[in-house]
Amino acid sequence: MSDTSIKLDILTPMGAIRDGIDVPGVEVPGVLGELGVLPRHESLLTAVVPGIVRFREGVQAVRLAVGSGFLEVKEAGRVIVLVDRVATVEQVDRAAVLARLGEVKAQLEVDKGPIDAGAHRALADERAWLEAQLRLVAN
Repeated sequence: MSDTSIKLDILTPMGAIRDGIDVPGVEVPGVLGELGVLPRHESLLTAVVPGIVRFREGVQAVRLAVGSGFLEVKEAGRVIVLVDRVATVEQVDRAAVLARLGEVKAQLEVDKGPIDAGAHRALADERAWLEAQLRLVAN
């Protein structure tokens, strides 16, 4: 295990976004807030919520919007971020995201009485994903 870097994999059902790249650390959105992983981190398995993943690839700072998933930190210095979706700044159409976010928020407002919990959870997850994309393009 290196004292200066970790191996980072970012995986989606569509394939690898990053595959075994060396990074000095990574920040991942967790259920209780941002989680930072540096070299020599203890093994860990936790949930990832929609948000922004941050890391340095060479000298470049990288930010990606991610959906829900899991983070695994292995004792050997490998970090695996397994999420349902990823977007780069270039892939985000701000106007389309804002329009869809308005629709999702309106639907969530309608769901005040008896609701289908699964459908409500899917809408809440989509809202979080859309808001993550907006945070990505805001900076």
